[in-house]
Formats: sequence, C-alpha cells, structure tokens
Amino acid sequence: MKHILIKLMLVGLLFPYFSVGFAQSNLKVNGKIVDNEGNTLPGATIDLVHEKSSKKKHFVADNNGLFVLTPLVAGENYTIYAHHLGYDTDSVKHFVATATSKNTVLIRLKSHTGIIDEVVVVGYGVQKKVNLTGAVSAVSGEDLNNRPIGQTSSALQGMASGVTVTQRSGKPGADGADIRIRGIGTLGNAAPLVLIDGIEGSINNIDPNVIENISILKDAASASIYGSRAANGVILVTTKRGSSDKVAIAYNNYFGWQSATNMPKIVNALDHMLLTNEAYTNVGASPLYPEDIIAAYRNQGNDSSDEYPNTDWQKESLQGNGFQQSHFLTVNAGTNKVKMLTSVGYFDQKGLTLNSSFKRYTIRNNVDVKFSDQLAVKFDFQYVNPIVTSPAASIEELFQWMSSIPANQSFRNSNGTWGLGWNGNNPVSAAADGGVSTNKSPFGSINASLIYRPKEWLTAEVNYAPKYATQVNKNFRKAVQSYFPDGTPSFSVPVRTALTQYNSQELFNNMRATLTLNKDFGPHQLKALVGGSQEDYKVDYSQGFRDTYVLPDYEVLNAGSALNQSATGSASEWALQSLFSRINYIFKDRYLLELNARYDGSSRFAKGNRYGFFPSASAGWRFSEERFLTASKGWLTEGKIRASWGKLGNQNIGTYPAVASLNLGSYTLGNGIVNTAALNDMSNPDITWESTEEKNIGIDLTLFKRWIITADFYNRRTSDILLQLDIPLIIGLNKPYQNAGVVENKGWELSMGYRSDPAKDFKYNFTLNLSDVKNKVLDMRGINQTGLTVNREGYPINSIFGYVSDGYFQTVEEVKAHATQFGTLAPGDLKYRDQNDDGVINESDKVIIGSTIPRYTYSLNSNFSFKGFDLSFLLQGVGKADGYLYGAGIQPFTTTGAIGGTIREDNKDRWTPDNTTAKYPRLAFGQNNNQQSSQFWMKNAAYLRLKNLQLGYTFQAELLKSIGLNKLRVFVNGSNLFSVDKFWDGYDVEAPVGYGNFYPQVKVYSFGLDITL
Repeated sequence: MKHILIKLMLVGLLFPYFSVGFAQSNLKVNGKIVDNEGNTLPGATIDLVHEKSSKKKHFVADNNGLFVLTPLVAGENYTIYAHHLGYDTDSVKHFVATATSKNTVLIRLKSHTGIIDEVVVVGYGVQKKVNLTGAVSAVSGEDLNNRPIGQTSSALQGMASGVTVTQRSGKPGADGADIRIRGIGTLGNAAPLVLIDGIEGSINNIDPNVIENISILKDAASASIYGSRAANGVILVTTKRGSSDKVAIAYNNYFGWQSATNMPKIVNALDHMLLTNEAYTNVGASPLYPEDIIAAYRNQGNDSSDEYPNTDWQKESLQGNGFQQSHFLTVNAGTNKVKMLTSVGYFDQKGLTLNSSFKRYTIRNNVDVKFSDQLAVKFDFQYVNPIVTSPAASIEELFQWMSSIPANQSFRNSNGTWGLGWNGNNPVSAAADGGVSTNKSPFGSINASLIYRPKEWLTAEVNYAPKYATQVNKNFRKAVQSYFPDGTPSFSVPVRTALTQYNSQELFNNMRATLTLNKDFGPHQLKALVGGSQEDYKVDYSQGFRDTYVLPDYEVLNAGSALNQSATGSASEWALQSLFSRINYIFKDRYLLELNARYDGSSRFAKGNRYGFFPSASAGWRFSEERFLTASKGWLTEGKIRASWGKLGNQNIGTYPAVASLNLGSYTLGNGIVNTAALNDMSNPDITWESTEEKNIGIDLTLFKRWIITADFYNRRTSDILLQLDIPLIIGLNKPYQNAGVVENKGWELSMGYRSDPAKDFKYNFTLNLSDVKNKVLDMRGINQTGLTVNREGYPINSIFGYVSDGYFQTVEEVKAHATQFGTLAPGDLKYRDQNDDGVINESDKVIIGSTIPRYTYSLNSNFSFKGFDLSFLLQGVGKADGYLYGAGIQPFTTTGAIGGTIREDNKDRWTPDNTTAKYPRLAFGQNNNQQSSQFWMKNAAYLRLKNLQLGYTFQAELLKSIGLNKLRVFVNGSNLFSVDKFWDGYDVEAPVGYGNFYPQVKVYSFGLDITL
C-alpha cells in the first residue's frame, strides 16, 4: 500500500509523557494502526526516524492499536514506519509536528495472508519477533480455525517444528492429541504446561474460534519464567479481544460427515470355519466344524440366517451416522473506552456407533475498559460445558468384539430378539440397548486484571483468576438378554443392570502481580519484569454404586438395590508460590540479552525441599543490522544468531509422594464392617524437583524479503527423575520414589517459509517444518524393566522389548536343531534368536527391538489465493517410528483374554508347505509360540498424511453491500483424506501400542461458511 491515509483525529485522549527523546521538546504524536476494514491492530510496532540525524526510536501499539510518539522537535521532519507481520509495512514521510496542532495520524496497513504477527507472546508479556533470543514458535488462530476438529490439541499437528503431535483416536470427546515438545524428557507426565491468557488450563477446553494466536516456548531460556512446571515446554494461548469502534457480528459454521480411515477386514463365516479347522488339524486335533455345516454354508452363499449366521460385525456395529456440526457467533463492539468481544459456540459430533457423541457449549466474554491513560481493566469470563456420551460397555470393548467375534455367530434373530453373539457379548446390542455412559464436566472461569501505568514506561498489573469445575460421570450399564433362534433365553450380559456414578468439584485459584519497566536510553533499550504468583487447587470427589434395577428407566442410585451398594470418596489439594523476573537488554538494535529467574515453592515436597531456583540466560546478535552488511540488504533482509542456556523443573510427581499417608478403608470382619487404616507405601521426604538443563543455539534469516528460515540445535538433559528403587523385602512396604533417573534429548529443528508478492492477484505461501529428536535413558540405577514397552539405559523411553525373529522354521530338522521355544513347534512357526546361546528361548533373550518415539517429524502447510478463490492444504508425517499391535484382529484366533477369536483376510497368506514365504506363520490353534512379543508383530510407523485440504471462495465486497454483509466466504474441507504408510492393514498408523481395540481416526468431509455483518 503506497498511499497512506493520513488524517487528523480528534480523539480527546491524553497519553503519558515520555521524557527521553531526540531533543528537549514536549511535542508528541497520537496515532492509531488499523487494517483496511478499520479494525485495530494491537501490538503493531512503530519506528520514529528523525530524517536529518537518522536517529530511530521504537514504540509498540497497545491492545487498541493506539500509540504515542514522543518527544518530537517542532518543525523537524520525521518518517513514521508502521510494522505488523502479516501486513505490508507502510510509512508516513516528512511528518512535521507543531505546537498548535493535534499532531495525530491514522495508518492503514494492507494485509497479506499466512504470516503471523511480528509481536510474539512470551511469558508474562510480548516481544518483537526480531528481538527474541529463545526458541519460540508461533501459530495463528486463523491457521487453526481452518480445520474442522473437536479438540484444539489435534489442530496443532504439523503447525510447528520441534512439536510432535500424535492423535491416537477419533472417538468423540477423546480425539485429542498427545503434544510433546522436543521429545519426552521424563518417565512420568511429559505433557507441556498450557496457559490460556496466562492461566493454566486444558487446550482442548478452548474452541479454535476464540484463539488469536499460540506461542510454543520450546527451550529453557524462553520457558524458565514458568520454572517448576516448564520442563516439558510451555504453550501460551492468547484469546481474541474486542478491537472495533463499531458493532461487528461474525458467524461461522460447518457441517461434516465422518467415516473410519481404516478398519481391519475380517473373514466371513465360511472362511472362519475352514481356517479354524486348519488351525486345529495343524496341532493334531480333529476339525472343529463338521463337513455338513461347511457344506450348508457353501450352499447358503453370502446370506445369513438363524441356523447359519454370517454376520459382518463391523457393519452391524458401526450404525452411527458420524455427523458433526459447529456454530460460532461473535459480537465485537466497543468505544474508545470500552471494548468487548462476546462469543457463543456450539459443537456437536456424533460417533460411528450408536449412543456415542460429543457436545460442547461455549460462552466467552472478554472486556477491556480504559478509565484513563493510566488505569485500565480487563475482565474475562468463560463457561464451557463439554458432554461426552458413549455406550456403557465402553468403546474399547465394542471394537474388541468387532474384531474377535467370528462371523458364524448371530447378532440378531429373525424374530427381532438379540442373538447370542459370543456367550451373550454382542457389540450391536451393547451399543443399542446396553445403556449409556455420560460424562458432563462444565467449568466456569474468571480472569480479571487491573493495569496501572503511572508512567509511559512503567506498568503494574494485578490479576486474579479463579476457576470452578465440576464433573458428573454416570455409567448405567443395562443387562441385555440374548436368545436362541427359537426364542429361548440364553445369556444376560451383564447379569444385573448397574449404575456407577462419580461426582467431583474442583476449585483452582490463581493470583498474580507484575511490575514491568520498558524504557530507552539512547541506543540502549531496557525492559525489566518482576512478579509473584500464588496458586492453589483442591478437589473433592465421591463415587457410588448400585445394581439390580427392577425399573431400569430410573437411572438414579436410589432406584437400585442396597444389597451390593458401595460408596467411596476423598479429597486432595496442592499449592504453589512463586517469584519471577526477567531482564531484556538491547544495544543498537542488534545486540540482545535476556535473563530469567524463577523461585518456586511447592506443597508437593516435604519441608526443606519445597523451593527451587530456575535461571536462564540467552543472547542474540542481529548481524544483518551491522554497517558492514549494509550492501547485503538487497538479499539479507534479517539475520540473527541466538544462544541460550537454562534450568527447568518438574513438580508433576503426584500430590503426596514425599509424606507417609494412610490408606483408609473398610472390610467385613465376622458379621460386621470394620474401618481400617493401613500404611502400605514407604515415603521419602527427601524427594525434590526433577531438574532439566537445556542448551540451544539457533539462527533466524529473512532472505529477499520473502524467505523466512529458522534453525535450532539443542541438548536437553533431565536428572533426578523419580524411580522406585528396590528396598529390602523385610521392610514390608511398597518401594518409595527416589530422585535417580537421567534422560537426554538431542535434536535439531528447521522451519522454512516463503510468501509471494502480496500486491499480485495470485498469492501463495508455504511453510515447511522438519525436526529430529534423539531420546536416550542415561541412568536407571540398574533397573531392567520387563514388559512390552520398557525404559532401559542406553535406549529411548518406552522402547519396544521382545524377541528378535529369524523367519520361519522350514523343516522338522531345523526345529530340533534350534533352541527350545514355546509349546509344540512345527515348520511354519516363528523362530527366535537365542541371544545368550543357552539353548532355551526365555526372557533373557529379549532385547530392545524398536522405539515408539517419533523421529524426523515434518509438515508442509501451503495456501494459495486468486481473487476470491483460496486453496490450502497440510501434509504431515513422521520419518521414523515403530508401532506394535497384538491380540484379536492381528494374531489369528487370539482372544488375548477377551472373547471370540477369528482371523483377518490378509492372515490367509499363511505358511503352508506350498507357501513357505508367506506373510504370516502357520495357523496353530491353542499354541502360543507365534504370539510372543517379537519383531514379527512390530511394524514401521512412519507415514505421510494429507491432514487437511480446503477450498473456499470469498464474495466480492461490492456484491455484498446490497444485502448488508461485509464478508461472505463459503468453503469445502476434507480431513485425513489419505495416508502413505507400511503399518498393519486396517489400523491407523498412529495407533497406540497394544490391542487393536481402539476407536479409529476418522476421515471428515465438511462444508461451511463465514459471515461478517
């Protein structure tokens, strides 16, 4: 935008006076930064350049886009530059201030899409991106809102380098993702700290529509201001605020339909029986199914009948319509003194099964009140009510049954009664008539701040933010009667209708006070922050149970029998007190220094170990601002080198692990009930913080004004991790926790973006993210864990532990010559490597065979627009990871302690004397050799996925004026459209390690519109 609209503004505002300037003068300029539509641009940066001396001063617009430039010399010429990354820089040239005029300017910036704000949110404040010395990634709310998702954590997948986001499920209300920043640094809870407008909370409780931006603090230097809770990184969510001087109403919606991305293909009834007979005869047993039954099924074909069922359990169980919808209404209104943004949202997601859904009601109101130039108030209120509904039998059980009940079992008889399923276990009847589990967890929060600026360079803020949450979880499991085809009752599952109800109340208090100094002294810029906070949390909960409901329509505890009733309940609480500080120093706009320190005291530790000190230091050099590189400005727009060091803590170790606590209960003794108290766990009062030390070096480049490149290398070491080390059995108590473990993460990150010329009709931009992390457990004090996933010295956390498989036995002689394995072996069975050459395959031969921690995570986020049309897509993937599934649906005829036991279509490619290079071993019913944990059942979990694709059209403004609209955009969207991987057929590549009984990820096709009045 080459022509700036400059006009006088009679705003009637009195701005604070800043006494350090280019010369002794009291003149100042009042100004405002807006976009093309007149909306204010909070956080915009302004450079005031004296045209004669070339001296420059920096200013930042407030949340209302207002700024004050001071001091100016009367009659001198100045150039005023306005910057806001995401908008074209513009300027007011040859501005002359006079003592007789108001000296006001209004600057309109033209936006270009896809670039986040130049000002980045950091701990307890904001910083210009060019002045950052820590490793911080920023994500705009607009990018998140382009994806129709129910949980905001999933929307972060692929949006930032060094941030691994794994979505394990598509279950309504539970389709959130695990977020890991620079790997996993602890053996306990590795989730990052999430702060919403400075207050701790869940990122899934914030609708993407209300998010302005997200900052991800990745290194210790940027995160240490949060001390004891920052060891796993910090995510700062900033919500939208009122910014308009007029009433603006915006509404957006979308409607979509879900389907499973991948489901295993189970054999039909005839194939099940034939393959079962083969599995029996292979172990020397008689065939289970006689020839006349098999012949009858052949004659029946693909049909199903009462006598000869042929059930497609997946088709019959997945009867949910998968419909989802979102509606969001925002009212943005205000004056120069009061600004308000009110949002109301409704999200509804139906599941793939009957009686499964997720609903969320959102109300949020953000208010900014400016009493004077010195005094302002922020008052935010939020109410969110998420409601998750699912079958009482649990989604996991239903999907277990779908993949394990053979097709020759009946789900429904021809007379309409429920069929036998497997001994009465029937996923179709359980979903339709087996009762419902409902979880309601509404919460309300207030975030109130009083801001006082006695001087332009000094700001004091006091904040109080209470949050109250409740949870009511009711699982009403109805007994479902199954029948034989002749109408005779068979099994009732469960035997009795039962209700389990859980109620809890949580109160979280957060009080904070900060004092910020921001002042320039010639070429020196100084910003200092000091503050303190106190947080406390308390939860009370109770649970009741009753069964034998004569009137099952009354889903309350009193309607059940008191004979088997039970009641439990308890409470817990913790508190945290903190002091923190930060100093930012900039010299000549090119030499940068930042120091952070936090002192935390936590009630989770015993007296004497409650307090920890967490410092950090970082520095940067904007070498592009050096005079000897002036000739390079044509291609080197911006260049900066960063280096940092810091220490972080982790207090997420449980509530009372450091103190001896009694387990209270009650037991039946004789003919009465006796209250008991027992000391079961040994305590350790010397427990202290898990401590993380991290070093980081990075470089930021902007080349040819279009290419933005950021690269980081880091080394993170976490020590004093809690382990349960062995103690003498004679003590008679469970092992206490001790600070003993050490874990290391090394890695690198690269982000590279390009944006086209915003002045052209065809615009495009892309961002490529690529990162790697190497995780290693350095010290476990000699503990050698066993199981499928273990933590062992020299290997990554949660490594896969099992036998090395060396193919199949091909001959009887080969079986005899090999070490002793499991059960009765024969050609076609898996052969395991004898690691210690002792002639016996046992636990001693298991080794680390894979890693579940993803490496080489990458993404490509692109946007294109031409006139009114826009197209965006997100490709996301993992270059290296291992996954492991076992049990029903993977291993033929395996029940894994559940029910049924059948086989998949691709299991037909099994070893036989005529097929010795088969995909699967021979079928052997009742033998456990081939089901052992081994490399054979581990799969490559690397993948490339088209995570999102959206096409939209925005109608021209001239066409909308006649109907009173400012904006109208329509769009179609597809999510999880395809994946390229080598994982198990029928299962999603991001599946958790374990049984294949999880709710699959979903493919979503949707359409919607955005309207602004």
